[in-house]
Amino acid sequence: MTPTRPDTDQTIAAKKRLDAAAAARDEAIETAHRTYWAAVKAELDAKNLTQKAVTQHLDFSREHVRKQLIRYTADQ
Repeated sequence: MTPTRPDTDQTIAAKKRLDAAAAARDEAIETAHRTYWAAVKAELDAKNLTQKAVTQHLDFSREHVRKQLIRYTADQ
């Protein structure tokens, strides 16, 4: 197995940039989930679709939809 090289200023900076990119990605994913599940909740609240229709259309279980709505729209 090849031994690892010691960290240099460049590798430390590169790792910090990768960490920042990962944090930005995670934040974008969280925002996308919140937007998506808020749209689902809005359709349910407006009674445009029933829970059964939503779960069939999205191909999720009713329990999954319920948990995601609680997780991503609790503060709305």
